[in-house]
Amino acid sequence: MRSGRRRAMNPPGMTRLRMLVGLLVLVGGIYLGAMFIPPYWAYVSMLDPVKEAAMAAAMRGGNEERIRTNLMAKARDLGFELAEENVEFVRDGNFVVIRVAWEVSVDLPRYRHTLRFHVESQAPAP
Repeated sequence: MRSGRRRAMNPPGMTRLRMLVGLLVLVGGIYLGAMFIPPYWAYVSMLDPVKEAAMAAAMRGGNEERIRTNLMAKARDLGFELAEENVEFVRDGNFVVIRVAWEVSVDLPRYRHTLRFHVESQAPAP
């Protein structure tokens, strides 16, 4: 007999099972990414427009209706609807604060998950 390590043999069915489970996990991760990444991308894409809107509202004394319309148009371009009541203008001392909030439903098999987003930006008023 040979001395040394014995090589552990995996039955052929066990290797196939591991490969199948790994493939299922990979496909599930890709599916969940395809469902959840677009709403979060829209959230990240709204950060700059809200900040720019706050600066515009503070600098010019702000035409709130025009700024609200521009934010709603940007949201439409990103693939979600933003109602007028979801855009809030607040004057807080020497600051103009814009708050934008919205919800996106993600439909998964047998489950619906609601993502809630909130973007707030402030700019000093002159």
